[in-house]
Amino acid sequence: MYKTWNPQEAVPNKWYKQQLEGCVTSNGKPYFVTIKKGTVNKLFVNFFGGGAAWNDETASKPLSPLSMAGLTEGFYISHLPQYVMGLMHVGLLAENDAKNPFDGWNTINIHYTTADFHLGRHDFHYGNERVLHHRGDSNVAAALAFLQKSFPNTPEMLVIAGSSAGAFGCVAHSPGIHALYPECSQVLVYSEGSHLHNPNWPSIAREKWKVNPQLQAYIQGADLICDLFGYAKDHLPKGTAFLHSNSIYDKTLAQFMHKMNHGKLRSTPEALQEFNQTLKQAVSRLKTEIPNYYFYLTDFGKHPKTGATPHTFSGSPKLLYQDMQDGVALAGWLRQAIAGVFSDVGEQFLDENE
Repeated sequence: MYKTWNPQEAVPNKWYKQQLEGCVTSNGKPYFVTIKKGTVNKLFVNFFGGGAAWNDETASKPLSPLSMAGLTEGFYISHLPQYVMGLMHVGLLAENDAKNPFDGWNTINIHYTTADFHLGRHDFHYGNERVLHHRGDSNVAAALAFLQKSFPNTPEMLVIAGSSAGAFGCVAHSPGIHALYPECSQVLVYSEGSHLHNPNWPSIAREKWKVNPQLQAYIQGADLICDLFGYAKDHLPKGTAFLHSNSIYDKTLAQFMHKMNHGKLRSTPEALQEFNQTLKQAVSRLKTEIPNYYFYLTDFGKHPKTGATPHTFSGSPKLLYQDMQDGVALAGWLRQAIAGVFSDVGEQFLDENE
């Protein structure tokens, strides 16, 4: 399906695949990125998501067809089968789509198969001599070296984005990406679906994933995304814009958060409420602490019986362009931000005292 990347022969708006030497997925398979040459001198760096593992139990349960069907538990993508690859380039990654805010941009996808939010530097041993390769940080380092060789010129604008697990990784790695293009003055960081309140983040980052010490120094509290935004703010140009979108009763994140804090993978009303309350606290904190921080909160798609809302929207061509909140579509909100017009959407949710 994908040809190997050659920048001299690459056809604009066509996806290519590049295996990175010395890089592996969580289960030891070769690791690769996908890349697309655009038609304008702008760069979109996208981080994929796909769960996480933080102890022996979760490490032993990668996602599988049975877990995807809800018949067993599964916590992370261990590698990328070919059939999955064919489903990824939609929404913000759709090529030759004028509606897409990033249509025609140079783009690299940093795929995710290491269960560590792209942050790990450790081989985690568990069970009966089994190993989970938390190599997210080294895989990203190799991907960025490849990126710089592929697109060496300073882009007019740099957007660093990610969803779910990638939404944490994109924020954490944004300073390193900008360091490749220090003369770029237009920088935007966009994190979608990135709230997981858990007091054990400092120990997970330090002991399980062995995050690099400079970043580890910032991971001090229960709201990891707040700490990562703080790190990015301190290491990026002052004019950097930070965007953050969340579904306020996110079923997937509420389940993970309940598992981390209470031991069971559940999206009960209580779990959804805990997620909602801590999300609002985190967004309020970020609005106070991070200059040029803007949010998009929505309860669009709230299930009439369970009260849960979808996880992410940027990969859905239908929802991306729908006026989900206050008459504003996520794609429109992003397009305005790219043009330098920023706003908060869903402000009313922060005032609710449910």
